[in-house]
Amino acid sequence: MVEDFIRVLDIIKKRRSIRKYKDIPIPWDKIQNILQAGQYAPNAGNLQDTKFIVVTDRGTIHNIAKACISQVWIETAPVVIVILGIPERTMQYYGEAGSKYVIENAAAAAENMLIQATAEGLGSCWVSAFDEFMLRTALRMPERALPQIVVTLGYADEEVPVPPRTVLESMVFLQRYANRMRNPNVTLWNWSLQMEEFAQDAKVGAKRYARILKEKIKDKFGDKGEKK
Repeated sequence: MVEDFIRVLDIIKKRRSIRKYKDIPIPWDKIQNILQAGQYAPNAGNLQDTKFIVVTDRGTIHNIAKACISQVWIETAPVVIVILGIPERTMQYYGEAGSKYVIENAAAAAENMLIQATAEGLGSCWVSAFDEFMLRTALRMPERALPQIVVTLGYADEEVPVPPRTVLESMVFLQRYANRMRNPNVTLWNWSLQMEEFAQDAKVGAKRYARILKEKIKDKFGDKGEKK
């Protein structure tokens, strides 16, 4: 079970925003897995107000790229999925707060889909910059449908380095705002994993030191132990 969690975290860390794709079609089973990942994302009240439009037609993808403030790189993607929300039932149930939940539901689905795409060996990118009217027109959406996110999919044709991330300690507070933690692993009662990490680092360090010491002895005394 722990290995499964570590595996998911590895996939999350591996995800990159890819903006250049190979001209290779994506098998439908991979697309279906990605859609199911979006389907199983958290959804306010389980009202399931999130919908997906899968686009493979080159002309339509061209129009989507134009709607996305002319981001021409989008046209290299063999598949584009547009995530939209239908807010009627959500707002009936939650009132004005429902309009916020529609956005959050779509965002949760998008993140699940990006992670699953990475697990499928695909590149992806989350696109939020678009002209809503143009995108709605390109996909013939009714007025009640609100486009939220455009997701591009394909086999990556570029290598994107690991983006810089701020240290975890600067992002995490304990019990109240601005109450920082020096070591989140220890503070959050993850002592066993922290000690395992320390032990592993110490083991590596000991091996390195032993190798250096052996080389120094060899250099000074030779292979037979005789002083030079």
